[in-house]
This record gives sequence, structure tokens and C-alpha cells, in this order.
Amino acid sequence: MKDNNIQPAISIIVPVYKAEKYLPDCINSILNQTFKDFELILVNDGSPDNSGVICDEFAVKDSRIKVIHKSNGGASSARNAGVEAAIGRYIGWVDADDIIDERMYEILYDLALEYKADIVECQFVMKVDNTEVRSGKDEPLVYGEGNFILHQFFATKMKAGLTTKIYKREIWEGIKFPKARIHQDCYVNMRFSLMRLKYVRIAKPLYYYLVRKNSITTTFSSREIREAVYLYEYTMNLSETVAKTKLEKKYLKRDAINRLMGRFFQVSVNSNLKNQYVYVFYIRRLLGFSFIKYILTKELPLKTRVSYILLILNLKDFQILLHNYLGKK
Repeated sequence: MKDNNIQPAISIIVPVYKAEKYLPDCINSILNQTFKDFELILVNDGSPDNSGVICDEFAVKDSRIKVIHKSNGGASSARNAGVEAAIGRYIGWVDADDIIDERMYEILYDLALEYKADIVECQFVMKVDNTEVRSGKDEPLVYGEGNFILHQFFATKMKAGLTTKIYKREIWEGIKFPKARIHQDCYVNMRFSLMRLKYVRIAKPLYYYLVRKNSITTTFSSREIREAVYLYEYTMNLSETVAKTKLEKKYLKRDAINRLMGRFFQVSVNSNLKNQYVYVFYIRRLLGFSFIKYILTKELPLKTRVSYILLILNLKDFQILLHNYLGKK
């Protein structure tokens, strides 16, 4: 990440792969921002469709656009390349198949300046077919520093995703997305949660997350469980190597189990997972007594507690019946 004499306020990074159908709408939503002081970095990750051509066509029309063409290395590789090329004071992220509100970066950057914030976050709207679901809830502006971001992240009030935020560029020094992993957002935001940063959140939804069929976030498979196990091990390692306080260690260890069990639960009730008993046996061995302590924590809702117990006992039929019953209620 290098500075130059003409430094834009924000570097907006868009990793691009097989996105030709949605990419023009995404880019136009960024170029139509009321906020104009940005560079747009389009990272074409060896896309086999016309995405790279579309990137180049837009770059000819707008000098703020920088295009990086690279061989396919996956989302983590594309994101790392984008961060390395960024020169803005802040970094923002947009997925190539999503769009953003025309005032998103104006609002976030004004808040960043007002509060001298390291991270500023908004809410999002998730669009599934003709249905819209808004994240978060109405709340006054949230601001804090020091341990504040730690509490916000591990209480899931600060979202694990990248795209609803702008980040001061300096905090990315030494931060890399892990290679060949999905849900990379969580890895980096978990690292930021352990830093003493100034964090601001507003209730206004400014990002439009468009859910596509067969996207990573809507497909449930055994790979999701393997990825969840990797994230568990990564988080537990952070608790031993990076965490400085008992509170950080406590949050990390609890979050490691919570994300593992949560993902296992999602995959279990939303797919016909083959040989589920094998995963149950492995996860029981992996968690050991830690799972019992986790189940007994006061913060865990009763329905979640019961669902996880059924899951770990490999009682999938009862688990799904309970899930459907509670869902109807």
C-alpha cells in the first residue's frame, strides 16, 4: 500500500469474477455517488467471462477507475491485491453483484471525519427475489473506542462483513485475507476487533446485498463445515497468540464454538448432508468439555441450546422438527 501526492479520500475495491451480468449496475452505482473523491479499484481475478472487458471499458470512461488483471487466485487473492494497490485515506468494499445507495460514501466519510474514526459502518438491505430484509434496527448513532469494538463485534452488533464499512487504510498494515478460504470477511474483522480502534455505526441501510441462487452464502454443503472447522481453529489460535486480556480470550473461545455450531446447524437443517454422524463425532472430539461449558452459558437462548444438544447427539430428525416448529411460532 503506497501513498502518492494525489491521494483520494477513499479507495473502493471490487473483486470481480464471473460477474458480467451484474457488474455494470454495480459500477454505475459507485460512479453515481454524491461523494466524488475516490478511486475505484476493479480486480479482475482471471474471470473467464466478459467481466475483464467490462472493467476496461469503464476505465476508459472514468479516470478514477484502476483495473487490475490477474490470474485466478480466489477471492482472498483478489482482495489482497486490491488492498496492496489502494492509496486512499480509507478503504471501502463492494461485491461485484451488489449495488449501493448514492449517498453511502458521503455519509460514511463525513462520519469518519467528524469522529476521527478508524471504522464506520452502516446497515444493509438484503434482497431475495421480491423480498427485502433490512439488517440491524433503529438505534441512535453508536460510537466508542478502546475495548468498545471488541464488545460490538462479539455481540454481533458490528457485522462480520466488509461491504457496509469504510476502514482507515493504516489499520490494514500486516492484515491479509487467508488464502483459499470462504467468508474471509470474518477473519479480518475479528483481527480488527482486537485492536484499540474508534468505531462508529449508523442505523441507516445504505448497502443493497442481492442474494443469488447458488451463491456461496446460499449454498449449504460439507465444505461449509470444513470451513467452519478451519475458522474455529484460527480463532482458537488467536486466543492463544494474539489476545492480550482474559476478556479477549473469553470472547474468542466462545465465538469459535458459536460460529462452528451455528454453521453446522445451518448446514444440517438446510441440506441432506451425507454421513453427518462422521462430522458429529469429529466435532464432539474437537470441542470436548468446552462444548458443555458453552451450552451452560446464560447468554445462549434456550431454543439454540436445545437445538445444539440435539445436533451434537446426532438426532437430526428431532432437530429439524424443533427448528420447523419454532420457525412457525
